[in-house]
Amino acid sequence: MITIEAFRHCSDSEWLDMLVESVRNPLVSGLKFPSFPLEALQSLFVGSANEDALREAHNFYALMKQAARQHGKPIGRNSSFLDFGTGWGRFLRFAWKDVPEEQLFGVDIDPDVIALARSNGVPGKLSVIDPFGALELPDASIDAILAYSVFTHLPERVHLHWMSEFKRVTRPGAIVALTVEPRRFLEFVASLEGKVPESGWHAGLQRFSAEARGRLADFDAGQLIYLPTGGGDHRAAEIYGDAICPIQYLKDKWAPEFAARVHIDDASRFWQAAVVMQRL
Repeated sequence: MITIEAFRHCSDSEWLDMLVESVRNPLVSGLKFPSFPLEALQSLFVGSANEDALREAHNFYALMKQAARQHGKPIGRNSSFLDFGTGWGRFLRFAWKDVPEEQLFGVDIDPDVIALARSNGVPGKLSVIDPFGALELPDASIDAILAYSVFTHLPERVHLHWMSEFKRVTRPGAIVALTVEPRRFLEFVASLEGKVPESGWHAGLQRFSAEARGRLADFDAGQLIYLPTGGGDHRAAEIYGDAICPIQYLKDKWAPEFAARVHIDDASRFWQAAVVMQRL
């Protein structure tokens, strides 16, 4: 049987094409790929499904790889990789080509989605974490952490808890790629006041429109703003909502162990602001 080793040489674009093909048929060029959840469930977690979800993930993973390479910590055969908030495992499908499977890790607070990812054959060691738990990883053992649309939902106490865990498990030079909600998201929430909501999501945010308008100055002063919108099962409002985080907050709180290497606040590239931190 053909294994992933036969495809290590593939370019990232070639691998993306194979992943897109695997949506329709999990057997591509003789390699068995992980299967996909139902489209509705994919969208519930990441806002898109199938090819669209993969292309969005590819763009962010490519940014992470580029930054890691530029800053002396390329992601490859000697790397250990953690997908923090892995959901149904879309990013692990990309890292599978680059990193040995035994050095791939994925964690999530949702036991149901972890069980689903396992049943679909997502590569790596997948495990459930508690909101204030610990990663089942040794100190200084991880070279790359990806946290896409995770810190965008964490109140300050939870944010700082996992920041401390990242400091514990990363090796010198390790890369952490994450997204944060920028000022424009706070402005968007403020703009909903008095409007007829276009969706249930907008209605939930609209409850905080006045607060959002009043917190713009706090954001500009470098404070993390948290709106306790909640997220359903396993995501009570005290641990999960909408967090708007200025880059200055990351620079201040993650120092001195981490330095900011990349900050892209460009909605034409990423809906959320993309950040890459590096362990010093």
